[in-house]
Amino acid sequence: MQYRIEVPAAQQLEGLRKARDYYNALADEIHNAPLASSETKTQHARREQDARRVAAAYENSFNIQNELLGGGRKQA
Repeated sequence: MQYRIEVPAAQQLEGLRKARDYYNALADEIHNAPLASSETKTQHARREQDARRVAAAYENSFNIQNELLGGGRKQA
C-alpha cells in the first residue's frame, strides 16, 4: 500500500515561488538571447511569451495558495 506524503504549506508556496522565478528568468534569457539561425522573430517571441505565460500561472497559483493559507499578501 502506498501512502501519500503531505508537503507542508510553506514548502508548497516556496516551490511555486521558485517555479515562477525560474520561468521569469527563462523568459528574460530568451528575450535577451540572439535569434537562433533556424528561428524566426515570431518563434522567438512565442518562446518568450510561453515562458511568461507559465510564470504568470505559477504567480496566480502562488497568490491563491497564499490567500487560502491566510497570508493575504501578494508576493512580487
